[in-house]
Amino acid sequence: MTEVSLRHLEKEVERLRSELYQSVAGEPSRLSADHVLPLSKRLDVLIVEMQKAKQICCQ
Repeated sequence: MTEVSLRHLEKEVERLRSELYQSVAGEPSRLSADHVLPLSKRLDVLIVEMQKAKQICCQ
């Protein structure tokens, strides 16, 4: 994975984090809301992908 791709992943993770945070609006009970779960799952996938990319990139 290139450094540009890694930066793109990092930006996407930050964008989704922000969107998730805004969707929950500080209310933990909203974490299980129908519109929040897909965001959370997508964010989880991207975080794992980004961590794998960082391991490969930085070896």
